[in-house]
Amino acid sequence: MKNWTVVSTFFCLWLSTQLSPAVQDYIAYGFILTFGILHGANDLALIGSLRKDNQGFMSSLLRYLAIIGLVSVVFLLSTSLTLLLFVLISGYHFGEQHFGSHVQGAPGLRFVLFLMYGLTILFMIFYIKINEVVPVVNEVTQRRIGNEWYGYGLFFSTFSFLTVLTYLSVKKQLVVNYVQELFMFLVLGIVFYIASLIWAFAIYFIFWHSLPSMRDQLEFLYGKVTKATFLRYLKSSWWYWSASLLGLGGLYFLLRDQVDYFITVLLYLLAAITFPHVLVMSKVEALRNAPEN
Repeated sequence: MKNWTVVSTFFCLWLSTQLSPAVQDYIAYGFILTFGILHGANDLALIGSLRKDNQGFMSSLLRYLAIIGLVSVVFLLSTSLTLLLFVLISGYHFGEQHFGSHVQGAPGLRFVLFLMYGLTILFMIFYIKINEVVPVVNEVTQRRIGNEWYGYGLFFSTFSFLTVLTYLSVKKQLVVNYVQELFMFLVLGIVFYIASLIWAFAIYFIFWHSLPSMRDQLEFLYGKVTKATFLRYLKSSWWYWSASLLGLGGLYFLLRDQVDYFITVLLYLLAAITFPHVLVMSKVEALRNAPEN
């Protein structure tokens, strides 16, 4: 946990007490549409770095595009399944970025730790903001999901996360500052309680995930984080980011008469770009954390 992350979070928490929920939402959408999408917009450069040869790059690129196409097909067949997969994959992705460099041991336990950490964060938001979450989920899934299920999800994910965390700690396969981790959950819980739903998600998504992920990507691609490397990052990713925004605009135009919440359309876009991004970043994390020979 970086000091700048904590300071930024407390500043955003202060803003939550000064701004109306509507203004919070506008700022949140701005952050998500800029830094949030941008942190996943450099996947092709990462693929190029992972696969140096042209044939390997093209095969990876085709798989990347195929996943986006598959997500689109799944969305057309079942919005409920798309949302479920999006929550699960996002949860794993959050956990991998947070714990990837701190844990050793069996791949299965690493997977459970990553997944349950991320689901704990997401279900904290869902449960604390249940009155705002339920209408959105009902609109996306076109079905009524009982409020009690959000509580079950939070209990199960938290219990599973703490169980695996304790086991890995006893086995000395996880090295973290547990006081900081507890403090982080307390701070995020307060943020989720005070901020609006979108603003609460944006605070975590941007300051605890997207910006740290961009830092890791800069180190992986260029070896260091500087103004010059950040500008190189922007240069190689701006067109993908622009295409994502255009896709969002087109999707909203098509669905504007069928949805009541803009977040519903945003979720569709995030699902399409998150699935392949998670696979790319998993390979990056594996290389970054691989033991040196």
